Amino acid sequence: MMNISFSEPERLKAIFDSENREEWQKTSHIIRSLALKENEIIADIGAGTGYFSEIFSHTIKEGKIYSIDCEPNMVAYMRNRFSSEAFNNIKVILSQPDDPSIPPRVDTVFIANTYRFIQNRDAFLNKMREQTSRKTKFVIVDFRGSNARVSPQLAIDEVQRAGFEVVDFDVAGCPEHYILTFTLN
Repeated sequence: MMNISFSEPERLKAIFDSENREEWQKTSHIIRSLALKENEIIADIGAGTGYFSEIFSHTIKEGKIYSIDCEPNMVAYMRNRFSSEAFNNIKVILSQPDDPSIPPRVDTVFIANTYRFIQNRDAFLNKMREQTSRKTKFVIVDFRGSNARVSPQLAIDEVQRAGFEVVDFDVAGCPEHYILTFTLN
């Protein structure tokens, strides 16, 4: 396992935006499973280098993407990456480790390869619940198996304990990841 700091976006880009990411994560399956509308408003929590935010930008041309991260260097990197007019539907936001900073009226909260790094997940989930509505769909995509810092079952238990209802749990669509979809209970 590589030891790379999240404060080093240029080094992480080689991993996060790698050409073989479709192979190891099946991003096309993840995007299809989200069933995004053209005018979707999505919060990409823990957006990192903006890999999924860029895909969302091309998928939901009439919508809005909030690329949110708590690492200042990642936020600076994304602000530079998405500075052109081609990405005028992306707004980059600096959050706090225990506060996702979700703007109002978000349709989908997307958390990919990030949930396991959240230190105080109970507080984070409670803030997430406070900042969204009953119409919001939440999706966690993270590692399962030997690469899981947070097992899929623990993630399910935590979201249910925080007052959410699991509506879908996909472990077959991605080689090493699960997709957990939930709503407010």
